[in-house]
Amino acid sequence: MTGTPGIIYQDGTDASNLAVFNRQQNTIDIQTDADDVGIKKTIIRSCDNLNRLLEMNLYIEVLANTYPDFISEPETSFVLGVNEVYQYTLP
Repeated sequence: MTGTPGIIYQDGTDASNLAVFNRQQNTIDIQTDADDVGIKKTIIRSCDNLNRLLEMNLYIEVLANTYPDFISEPETSFVLGVNEVYQYTLP
């Protein structure tokens, strides 16, 4: 791909709130904080050196991510000395 690749949803809106094309590593970085779960249908779009349109469908499944339900409040503050190892088991 010689053009600037972009990722859009299949309805044509920008999908940068879900995925970004990393051109240096030729990878796609996927991250979202939205509570909108389900399969997101996106398109990676660019042009080759002959100005031909290149498109690839990418379906991203966003799953619900919930915090664990602890029996008691977990300890969140620790004071350790240099080279001291503290092993903590979650409740």
